[in-house]
Amino acid sequence: MRALLLVRRGAALTRSHVHTLRSKGFEPYVVSSLPSDGGRQFRLLCEQIEVEHSVTAGVSITHDEVAAVVRAVDGLVFCLTQADSLRPLMAEANRLLGAPDAPPAALDGTLDKHRMRKTLCANGLSNLDSLPITDPTLRQRIEAGERFVVKPRRGVGSLCVGLVRTWADVEALRAAFAEGPADADMMAEYFADNELIAESFIDGREISLEIIRQDGAERLVVDHDKTLIEFGVDTVLERGMASPATIVTDDELARAKAVARRAMDALGLTDGGYHVEMRVTADGVAEIVEINPRVGGGMVFESIHLQYDRSITEDWIDVLSRRAVAPLGERRCGSYTQLAFPREQRQLLGVDRNPRMPEPEIYDELIVPGEVPIAHREYFGALVLWRTELATHREEVAALVPVEYCTFVYSPGLSGRPVLLLLEPDWDVLLAAVAVEGVDVVVCHQDPVYVTPEYDDVRDGLALLVRVPGWSTVDAAVDTVLEALAGAEVADIRAPHDVTREAEARIRKALS
Repeated sequence: MRALLLVRRGAALTRSHVHTLRSKGFEPYVVSSLPSDGGRQFRLLCEQIEVEHSVTAGVSITHDEVAAVVRAVDGLVFCLTQADSLRPLMAEANRLLGAPDAPPAALDGTLDKHRMRKTLCANGLSNLDSLPITDPTLRQRIEAGERFVVKPRRGVGSLCVGLVRTWADVEALRAAFAEGPADADMMAEYFADNELIAESFIDGREISLEIIRQDGAERLVVDHDKTLIEFGVDTVLERGMASPATIVTDDELARAKAVARRAMDALGLTDGGYHVEMRVTADGVAEIVEINPRVGGGMVFESIHLQYDRSITEDWIDVLSRRAVAPLGERRCGSYTQLAFPREQRQLLGVDRNPRMPEPEIYDELIVPGEVPIAHREYFGALVLWRTELATHREEVAALVPVEYCTFVYSPGLSGRPVLLLLEPDWDVLLAAVAVEGVDVVVCHQDPVYVTPEYDDVRDGLALLVRVPGWSTVDAAVDTVLEALAGAEVADIRAPHDVTREAEARIRKALS
């Protein structure tokens, strides 16, 4: 038996999803939309894990490309994706394959946040307004003191989402969205055929529900709360998450689950995995914030696995393959998660951990040294998960909430001292270089830098990391290095490998 797996732009979770599908008895065929490197790293990964795969021509997978794979690959039982934007395509593939899923039109209407809100309002399930930011009444209402959340009609990762209190806040988000995607931007598809909307902001406590539905009924529901959430002008960051929920009562949670059930019925979301975000007012009224037609990220999967010893992705696979979903069972423990986001758009070198906090159950460092976080969105730097005892869950969460486990380390940049320039150095060269006093150590490299014990030994001695397009494209590599140096004095160049010889000679000539 086989399964079709759709991923966005060579997504990092491909390996994990392939493993899960195989553990359930399905050999995957993986289709990825075009990654920024043309698919080189994705193809290498698929060769390593020996999975059949293909890469599409554009940054979005098309209906025709999915239909062609469905026709060509024998033995497909169902299609799976964890990417919001690919859910309607997944549902269309499942319609062709005869696998149970929500109707593609229902998913389209849910992913379009403006249409979703209008549907909920029409069914008496929401009291919030949703307006295009071009609506002539919006400015008047904001200037009269109303608060709104501006967001794209279709979007993920808090892309250009902000709590606006003035019209200047709206204009700033409009300008950021109009700039379009950055180079090699994973979110490039969300800048095309899209627009910003404004939704009424509602004060309250925020929770999320992970729901597996089969034949229009809930097979399992797991709650988390957002113990820390920051509503900024340029993005919204969910920084802390507890399960079981600590900020709502049992009655409020039960009412929120009932609202979620009615909302999903109204939207036609019959089968699948869903991440439902809600806010509960001081009066106990529950409002839908968003419904993501896939299971939650940011350690939600790991939290559920820790508490219930089950994989919610496997539960979704059971729905897709017409198997019975096992009852949820008893909670074994609680969990608390910190989601760490770098606050500055500066080059990252690493993450320091707080030794005074309890050792977490899981620590996942996600930054790539040398990257610069892109503004107006979530940029996960690290994820941290603690196990809590159910009897003392609230007290343990209360102690963990106010303390940060992660501190981000940024590149200091060029200080005006002479530069010691390293071209594709090995560890011995790096260790010797960071021991030299009175210089800024600049490392030029073509492949990603990974955090290892060896890297940690030299990290604090680095001034700057410079990633070149490739040493074989000498002109581009040299231009990148010279641009990064910005006219700084170079004390010495160390290039221990033949692959950089020509680039080294040209850099020396340019500097002379």
